[in-house]
Amino acid sequence: MPIKRNKFDFEIGYLVESPCRRCIYRKNLPDCAEKCRLVDKIRILLAKGISCTGQYFTQ
Repeated sequence: MPIKRNKFDFEIGYLVESPCRRCIYRKNLPDCAEKCRLVDKIRILLAKGISCTGQYFTQ
């Protein structure tokens, strides 16, 4: 499923601290990150943003 990018990165915000720092499963890092729902939601949210600092080249 393609990700719909309709917000700029400054509208979404940025991650100031990893959610893993306070997680009860952090001793299992990095193995647990692939199965973590919170990390997955954050990845999807950040991937939806359009970078306002970079240039896009189409070929």
